[in-house]
Amino acid sequence: MSKKNKKLSHPLAYHVLKFLVRFAVIFKWRFRVVNKYKIAKDEKILVLSNHQTDVDPILVHYSFNRFLRPLSTDNIFAGKLATKFLRFFGTIAKRKGLTDVASVVEMMRASKNGDNLLIFPEGNRAYGEFQFPIDDNLAQLIKKMAPTLVLYNIHGGFGRYPRIGNKPRRGKFYGEIRSILKYDEYKDMPDIELSKLIKDTIRVYDSDSDNLYKSNRRAEYFERLFFICPKCGSIQSIHTKGNYIKCHKCDLDVEYGEDLKLHSNDESFKFQKLVDWYNYQKDFVAKYDFSKLDTIFKDEHVRLNLSNPYVKKITICKNKTMFLTNEKLVVGEKEFLLKDIKIASPVSGRKLCFTIENDNYVVKGSKRFNAIKYVFLFNVLDTKMRNEKLDIYYKIGD
Repeated sequence: MSKKNKKLSHPLAYHVLKFLVRFAVIFKWRFRVVNKYKIAKDEKILVLSNHQTDVDPILVHYSFNRFLRPLSTDNIFAGKLATKFLRFFGTIAKRKGLTDVASVVEMMRASKNGDNLLIFPEGNRAYGEFQFPIDDNLAQLIKKMAPTLVLYNIHGGFGRYPRIGNKPRRGKFYGEIRSILKYDEYKDMPDIELSKLIKDTIRVYDSDSDNLYKSNRRAEYFERLFFICPKCGSIQSIHTKGNYIKCHKCDLDVEYGEDLKLHSNDESFKFQKLVDWYNYQKDFVAKYDFSKLDTIFKDEHVRLNLSNPYVKKITICKNKTMFLTNEKLVVGEKEFLLKDIKIASPVSGRKLCFTIENDNYVVKGSKRFNAIKYVFLFNVLDTKMRNEKLDIYYKIGD
């Protein structure tokens, strides 16, 4: 076997790092492993998991005895040091939100060489506690690789470390292997049936459990998700404090409970789950006439970086104003025509990533910055992203 095609294992480095990080897993993140799977020496596996926290790729490893090569968005490859570290541990990069043939080829090669792989099929960390679209072509790829298929669940990550929050909550946080399928068990399944099995098995909604997540800041920074008031229809009027979500323009008053549900004494407020409010916003954006607004959105104190994979990140400007019109996105002195925006996505809690030609730009906003609202608008305004229907995560309409 040539060096290029050699199985990537890093046994010593992997086990040393796993031992060192173990203390953070147990004492800081308080993550518990329910069950484990012992991978045989000559066995190759593919782990598919839901995605709730930034450290999921680390946590999943504690249910297995051997190294798993993760598939990750190429956003995290910005910077030479990060790139060297991620490449050393065999991380496979994928363009976020786009079909990436190169990543598929690398996964196929890795599997053929006997590597064990870890994929989060949604390709996106949980936001409003809903399942992002999973490509049905994944079933075909799995059959071509022919691994042992392990379906994994992370529970409580959304409750303890919500992407739209700022402080951890107290509550159960654990991982479990839900299903193990040998190749002979799924090879003859219709692709659509295998795809449905994957989606149903890895789907986790913490709000459907009986677990409680305690904090006196449960709703704080939920402006990162909510930007339209469902009571008065005002845009960018939502503000949060402690456990409550309110509106600057009306008397909206909603509590985000320990059960991860929305509670209000206002009979006009009908939402129970975060996803209900999220879907309302998508419908609102789809129907609203934004052409009548000179400035659609405006945010202060943002930083703009050019953040291309494998090279050093470049700061273009910081502590500037960003605003969106029907024709352009302006960040400080830098202007981007909407028609040139190829793809965009929220990253982590308060970053907006978008691509112009082959360049990746990242806007980092304040603690209450909402990136989703910009992505929604890129899906209804005259962008390349909308016209070519490139967004699979936050698309508006069919």
